Amino acid sequence: MNYDLTSEQLSIKENFVKFCVKEIEPRAQMLDQASHDDVDKLIKENIRKLADIGYLGMGHEEAYGGTDLDLISQAIAGEEVAKACASTFLSCGASSGLFGMPLRFFGSEAQKKKYIPGIIKGEILGCFGLTEPEAGTDAASIKTNAVKKGDRWVINGTKTFITNATIADVALVFAYNDREKGPGAGVTCFLVDKGTKGFSVSKPFDKMGFRGSPTAELIFEDCEVPAGAVLGEVGRGFIQAMQTLEYGRIGMATVCLGIAAKCLELANKYSKERKAFGRPINRYQEISFKIADMMIQTDVARLLIYQAAWAKQMKDPEAAVLASVAKVWASEAATQISSMAVQVHGGYGYIKEFPVERLYRDAKLGEIGEGTSEIQRILIAKDLIRKYGGK
Repeated sequence: MNYDLTSEQLSIKENFVKFCVKEIEPRAQMLDQASHDDVDKLIKENIRKLADIGYLGMGHEEAYGGTDLDLISQAIAGEEVAKACASTFLSCGASSGLFGMPLRFFGSEAQKKKYIPGIIKGEILGCFGLTEPEAGTDAASIKTNAVKKGDRWVINGTKTFITNATIADVALVFAYNDREKGPGAGVTCFLVDKGTKGFSVSKPFDKMGFRGSPTAELIFEDCEVPAGAVLGEVGRGFIQAMQTLEYGRIGMATVCLGIAAKCLELANKYSKERKAFGRPINRYQEISFKIADMMIQTDVARLLIYQAAWAKQMKDPEAAVLASVAKVWASEAATQISSMAVQVHGGYGYIKEFPVERLYRDAKLGEIGEGTSEIQRILIAKDLIRKYGGK
């Protein structure tokens, strides 16, 4: 097996390292500490900066302005974005990925032309409305409903924990149109533009981590949309959502990898400079072993992400479970690694002036978002039972 990156992938990595260190990383602490209004302004600026170098178009077709690069190349670029600012990665991913990918695969030509070029340029921002106050891990239990009235649909319900809610120009919204058919045939996905009557957004949540990426609720009160707002086929929304979340899990694994890699970098640098009892602290086994473990976990996460990305690119039926494996490992590794990085920094790791404090808070989301670690283990176990459990 050849694990070498192609010349194009090496170039992507080099270019994104340079760009993100210069343009994105210096703003990460500012985003984390900004007011909600300032966050909306700053994150939009970051998204536009990344749009200008082609980041938002990497997963989209050339016909709409994208570059249609492979998923490993996207993961390579994404790791560097996440290392520089995890919040920026999250908001970019919610728009070009969670919103953009369903549009790419299930949208009509008219819908693609209307939204995708703007998404790629950062001129239109999207969000993905699936989770509800009483339906997170159990996505099939959503209560939002859509009723057909003439040539229009009327949507009622609330979506919560929606990344980009306060800055999005358009939302993908999943609602039951026929509960008797169940989620497999009774949920439909709708495109709802900002400003549509009956569609509003709550005030943003005050979060522990990823504070530079706005999160809020989407509220639908007799919100009317035309028949042309349906994404793909009526009744296929839940299937569309589950297929999209395979990409989302690779994305969440990637942001966790970026956090882990940055923590490793910072801990390694600090431990070489900080002295105790006359020696750099990295000369003590208690510290050097932590850094060694951080490297092991980070490298494994990267390999699992590349494996899942390759499988998804090749349409391998194993892609779904591999995405779950990568997401569990990378997210839990990021939590552990960020904790070790704080420990290596000692008291300074507990102070906001040092980036590991922010990274420590950011890391925890990885074990919750895009399907909790618990639900990923259920999916992995089901796959193993199907393959090896027998009758």
